Amino acid sequence: MSGIGATAAPPAVDHGTYFFLSYAHSPPMLEDPRLDPDKWVKVFFDDLSAAIRGQIAAPDDRQVGFFDAQLSSGADWEETLTTALGNTQVFVPLYSPAYLSNSWPLGELEAFRRRLKASSISGKYRHILPVLWIPLPSWDQTAETREALELAVDVTGYAENGLRALCMLASYRSAYREVLSRIATEVTQIAQRHPLPSSVVPKVAEARPTSRSDAQFVVVVAAPTRVEVPAERAPGVYAERSEQWRPFGQDQALPAAKYVASTAERLGLATHVTSFADAGDAMARCPSVLLVDPWIVSDSAGEHDLALVLKRLPRWVIPLMVLDKDDPLAVPAGHRLADRVARMLDRANRPAARRVTQLSEFVKIMPELVTEARRQFLKNAPVVPSDRPRGRRPQLGRPETSGGSNTFSGTEEDR
Repeated sequence: MSGIGATAAPPAVDHGTYFFLSYAHSPPMLEDPRLDPDKWVKVFFDDLSAAIRGQIAAPDDRQVGFFDAQLSSGADWEETLTTALGNTQVFVPLYSPAYLSNSWPLGELEAFRRRLKASSISGKYRHILPVLWIPLPSWDQTAETREALELAVDVTGYAENGLRALCMLASYRSAYREVLSRIATEVTQIAQRHPLPSSVVPKVAEARPTSRSDAQFVVVVAAPTRVEVPAERAPGVYAERSEQWRPFGQDQALPAAKYVASTAERLGLATHVTSFADAGDAMARCPSVLLVDPWIVSDSAGEHDLALVLKRLPRWVIPLMVLDKDDPLAVPAGHRLADRVARMLDRANRPAARRVTQLSEFVKIMPELVTEARRQFLKNAPVVPSDRPRGRRPQLGRPETSGGSNTFSGTEEDR
């Protein structure tokens, strides 16, 4: 660390934001999925933003940082992240055991590194400012993690407990404020003294396509295609392939399946998307979410095909019916078809599927469904020895490029 001290407030950065906060997403808490498992990440983001605004004398409504929890429900998450990575000044990764084993935040780090590599500014790598969020095992130290430790090795509790504990516990309040001030000063001075020009960065997941055989999670879509849909259905909802189904039409930037896949990827699970007609045995081998458009059963052929799928549905496949409450045909026709799907699930001896009717509700429920599918898989899937070679663990500076082996933990403490 440079140890730069506080100085008079410099002029504001003319472009982008001062910092991009990168962290490993935590799965919902099983005891209460409504609670935010990453609450303390948000607290730290808000505190750091306020500290930086104080140093540059900016108004309270000035956005100085990027945090992906700010993304709107209908946004193209990956495109927004890519734009933010190309416009931010300092990349702040919150290192934890989960960060080092999750290909999504490591992909964010690699995308920013590629931007730095292409830049001609001097001292470019000071624009990555790592923070020790949760302590790492002594045998898991690298040059990057040691840099995070050195940020505040002299501050009581930081090296032993990480900044998350300092943020949470009142007994460490003064220590937390000291570390926070150091980070804010570093970010401000780096951004002002060595401004990084905006540039294009690769998408986080573009180099990590996941095949069915490599998938750790599967999203299956049971929806008509454009040629199969009843003529009166809303335009923009259906496409050439079932996987491109947009139940909320123009309100959503991405197909429904992509929102689920992005959620699973951010929780560290390499994800494959397919239609239920092409799923094969994918759902038998992986935890899955099955997205059901009730209009799939509006004709006998679709009803027959879905019934065959539901009859052999494993316990770790979580079905979700999606209807748009603003669709004039959703009531009563859409709900009548949804009731028919519910009866089909009942005949298949499966629990009732949840229904969502709003885009915000759909996006909000995704982490819970992904976590529940993973939990059911670990609980119910048969234990079969694998003859596939064990994939290597993602490493700092060596991000996965094939959707390889990521770990997923159901406990918040490991994050």
